[in-house]
Amino acid sequence: MKDRRMFRLLLQLGTVAVCLAVAVLLAAPAAQAGSSADEIKNCPDQNWCSYHRTVDSAWRYSPLNQINTSNVKKLRPAWIFQPGDPRMGLHSTPLVIDGYMYVATNPSTVWKLNAVTGERVWAYVPKMDEAVVSRSFFAHTRGLAIGDGRVYMGTVDGRLVALDENTGQPVWDRQIVNSKKDTIGFSGAATFVSSDLLVIGQNGGEYPIEGKIFGINPKTGDIKWIFYTTGRDDPRALATWKGDSWKYGGGGSWQPGSVDYDNNQIFMGTGNPDPDYDYCGADCRNVNADGWRPGDNLYTSSTVALDLNTGKLNWYFQEAPSDAYDYDAAPGEYVLFDDARGRKLVLHPGKNGFNHVHDRKTGKPIAVYPDMKSYNWTSGFNLETGEWQNMLWPKAGEKTLVCPAIDGGHSWNPGTYDPQTKLFYRIANEWCMYLTVSPKGGGTTISAGSESRITEPFAQAFMSAEWVGAAPPGESSAYGRLTARDPVSGKITWEKRYTIIPHSALLSTGGGLLFVGTTDGFVEGLDAKTGDVLWRFNNGSGHNGGIISYSVGGKQYIGVAVGHGSYVGRALADWYHKDKIINMKESAAIVVFSLD
Repeated sequence: MKDRRMFRLLLQLGTVAVCLAVAVLLAAPAAQAGSSADEIKNCPDQNWCSYHRTVDSAWRYSPLNQINTSNVKKLRPAWIFQPGDPRMGLHSTPLVIDGYMYVATNPSTVWKLNAVTGERVWAYVPKMDEAVVSRSFFAHTRGLAIGDGRVYMGTVDGRLVALDENTGQPVWDRQIVNSKKDTIGFSGAATFVSSDLLVIGQNGGEYPIEGKIFGINPKTGDIKWIFYTTGRDDPRALATWKGDSWKYGGGGSWQPGSVDYDNNQIFMGTGNPDPDYDYCGADCRNVNADGWRPGDNLYTSSTVALDLNTGKLNWYFQEAPSDAYDYDAAPGEYVLFDDARGRKLVLHPGKNGFNHVHDRKTGKPIAVYPDMKSYNWTSGFNLETGEWQNMLWPKAGEKTLVCPAIDGGHSWNPGTYDPQTKLFYRIANEWCMYLTVSPKGGGTTISAGSESRITEPFAQAFMSAEWVGAAPPGESSAYGRLTARDPVSGKITWEKRYTIIPHSALLSTGGGLLFVGTTDGFVEGLDAKTGDVLWRFNNGSGHNGGIISYSVGGKQYIGVAVGHGSYVGRALADWYHKDKIINMKESAAIVVFSLD
């Protein structure tokens, strides 16, 4: 009898223990799912942890090698996911953490998918201020951040939301930008730096607003610091703006940065000043000239290195002083690498068509060289004087051929660095535009926005020019070049010409492969050493987003964001290549491949 009572007591205690264990498991932080701060900082080979895979290199290189040059021809579709709302296409790069994929689709929706089957786990569709969404130029998203069990989404209407990684439920939801007044919000992915810091920049170079980059507490959404891209409280910067034009100077920072942990800083790109085009012409760098924003307009169209603790500026480099062309540096592709001499460098491909290589700690320019062939806005950068030479200044009211076009010699589709070949691969856009800047007082045709600065009752897009796409001199049409270069010297190992400019991100892998998605619908697998096309598949629509690789259960996959849309995609299909791309409609899908 006594033994029986003891048995019942032990059974009851065991049940309590099991219940307590289950409760502990249920209460455990979602970071156990694989997105701990340490795992994001040191991304495991099988995962794709941030926009460029890693937060501290931006290589867009996966070390996985199961799929390689000898078997890539056996790649077949494993699954396809269609989000159901194709507006503006699909721009983003998916993330994968331990067998689950996280995808951002337009305008600000988040999906969690089973990365093996494509099955939907949850979806987050935010309720937004539709008035802001409808009038914004930036009603789209290019990606997410993840860390410490939370998925971070910047919304079109200026909020930053943290979602529980397991459930998709909001952990916190903060209004960061006054979008009702400024008409701008977030379109680029945030950068998860650590358990104590998330960095994100607002968009808005086309609006008369004050640009900002935010340092955020990822646990709460509280703002820790703000960097003002047009120089508030910075005498050096304010001296480069006429009067109070800095208050309306634009400079949105709309893509993620790269973290330099060794020097406790993050590299971010800033957008163009507003208006995009000014009537001051050859006098524009003179802060006393007649114009909307004469002066060099620091820190717009620049790389900025910001201290992680304070957001203070460590160094900057301006890629287009008093930007007369819309060559903002905001595409945010900062590739960290060591060269053969052991120098710690950072490379940034600019919309201005040049590659800029800097010493990471000091910002000293090591090399600045053109990646495109057809450029006429400058003859180049002088490393000794630190000046852009022979800059072209369009005269208001006169049609001027400017190369590259408004969407840049490099667009926001990032390249890739392969540590095996030690080459940097990038799409260069060979295209130009006929630019006619609106004279003082307006009166000419403008392509978008208003003719004057309008801030009440809310900011309106202010671009103040007409631009019409044109072929480069000596060419019958625009075209694209995929180049494989030494990242420091710029020496080309091989290049491939595309009749229709591609606009996907690039991916290199440990299997010796390079992947690219074309605007006419194909995804290609190339030999990274030679550029030879080894595999090609028709996804049925243009590509404007990321290509990633990941593995689950020892099986490697290639994931491709597919979807025609975006302003660049529309320009390609509706203007530059309209004779080659007929009746292409906007679309959105994730297509994932594996070996058959």
